[in-house]
Amino acid sequence: MHKRTLIVSSSHVGSVQPYSAEIMAESKAKLGALAAIDKERMMLEEIRNTYESYIYLIKNKLIDFEEEIAAISTEEQREALLTSATEAEDWMYDEGYDAGLETYTKKYEELSAPAKKVFFRLQEVSARAVEIKELNRKLEKVEALVKKWETTMPQVTEDERADLISKVEDVRKWIAEKTEAQAAADQTSDPVFTSDEVPLQTTEIQKAISKLSKKPKPVPKKEEKKNETDAEKKTENESEEKTETESERQKNTIPEEATDEKVDFTAEDSESKESTEETVVDAESEGAEL
Repeated sequence: MHKRTLIVSSSHVGSVQPYSAEIMAESKAKLGALAAIDKERMMLEEIRNTYESYIYLIKNKLIDFEEEIAAISTEEQREALLTSATEAEDWMYDEGYDAGLETYTKKYEELSAPAKKVFFRLQEVSARAVEIKELNRKLEKVEALVKKWETTMPQVTEDERADLISKVEDVRKWIAEKTEAQAAADQTSDPVFTSDEVPLQTTEIQKAISKLSKKPKPVPKKEEKKNETDAEKKTENESEEKTETESERQKNTIPEEATDEKVDFTAEDSESKESTEETVVDAESEGAEL
């Protein structure tokens, strides 16, 4: 079978011509520019919606959580938040109508930065309480586990259990100190500790539990095998004693042949006795006759 190389050529009829490398690069650049404009338009719409939503978020929270926010902010801070929200709304429907993405991004940061600090303190009041309650629950479980280990995990020593309980007490001390410090601190400033810090206090405890729970149990003593050996020795001794007893018995037993001879001997004595008696009778008879 012969192979032939085919030569393919193309021809174009009419005014439509294929793209050259220059035309292709120009077209890609135009498409890229249009895509960038479209992306910026969508980002601008998103930041405008976010900006407007945050304005209403500030106003609503100041009304809905008036007492809670008053406990963690000053009157000046609350007035500043309300003023910034009102001015942001006015700007948005006036100058902000034609503002671009960069301007809206900057205005959003100016509006949200001070508000986020106040709202964070508000959120942390309840979040810290929840995390501390959960932490105390975990510490109680650790204490119960250590108590259970006294009987179920004999390989965990008393010192190891005491060290684990010491870690629990250290965490309880941390909770007490931080809670007291937070209560004494200025509630309108940054918190002494955050809810994110609370769960991290059990890190060392978890490591210790993981390590101790993998500790192998002690190998049991081979008492059963020893007992079996003692039993076997006892059986062997009994067998030896039995064998010795049977041997002694066999020594003291008269052989069957000797028994037969004795019987024969007894028979002979019987015949001699009868002969003697007959002689005595004969003698008596003769005496009577005399």
